[in-house]
Amino acid sequence: MDKVFFVGLIIGIVSRIIMLNLDQRQYPTQPNVLLSQIVLASVASALGALLVPALIERSYTSITFLSLAAEQFRQVRENRRNTLQNLEDNQLVQRGEAFIEEVARTYEVRNYMCIITSFSTVGLHYLITSELKLNSNIALTISALVGVGIALVLRKLLTRESIGDIADVVEVDIKFVDEFIMQVGDVKGITNMGLKSDRDRYLSRGLGIEIIPKDKNYSNAGILMDPGQRQAILYNIYSRMGILRENNEPAFYPLPRRNPENESLVLAYIPVEKDVDKLIEAVKSCPILSSSKGKNLSLKNHQIGKKGSA
Repeated sequence: MDKVFFVGLIIGIVSRIIMLNLDQRQYPTQPNVLLSQIVLASVASALGALLVPALIERSYTSITFLSLAAEQFRQVRENRRNTLQNLEDNQLVQRGEAFIEEVARTYEVRNYMCIITSFSTVGLHYLITSELKLNSNIALTISALVGVGIALVLRKLLTRESIGDIADVVEVDIKFVDEFIMQVGDVKGITNMGLKSDRDRYLSRGLGIEIIPKDKNYSNAGILMDPGQRQAILYNIYSRMGILRENNEPAFYPLPRRNPENESLVLAYIPVEKDVDKLIEAVKSCPILSSSKGKNLSLKNHQIGKKGSA
């Protein structure tokens, strides 16, 4: 059982490393101390691997350690939340409470994945050797491969949908009407900008985009209209492209606005590098928050702009 314990431990740690790579893509620039995450993955994987021999020996009291582990992982979630909240005031574009909670919850769930993969690896090894009477090394190889497969399946299941899955993102023009009023695409009245230098910066360096719900679907529109999701989109752009503003320049803080004609979202943004393709990709890659789902459920069978559809 010693060999399989270490194999289960390694499989659990590998599953966490796989998810770390995914986390960095879905939640860019999050503080990610690699050593602490690996240590937590080792603890979770060891618990999962030890659970099988404990059950075989009918040492059911050892299961109580799982409750202690769950409490520790909840503490990890709280620590992650506190860390991100403490950094909010230093951000030129904030993450928002919804995005912070999503990141904190994600880091907690990843530890449970280590327990599942290591437990499955060790448990399968026991079943193969005891029921099928196969050689221990063969059983070890099979269980290790299955453990890796489970890790990949969980990775796929835990990969979140992104804005690109529910909306199209297109470039639109930025202009000023009545001299001072900003218009992005067809939406007028984004903000009133009095200084000519501010207007010139938007016109020369700014990019306008429109995020349009796919299939004219109210459920997709509801996600885009969620305040937490809007803030997550802004932060996702900021984390990938930066923003050309100082802390004392509120005129250049991005303000997403709803287009009532098609329930789309328009946005004027001034990135450090003016590249509309990268901006569109940054918007599309933003993960959809759990808290933004379930909006406009009563209208899920209706299409935007089409009366009486069902």
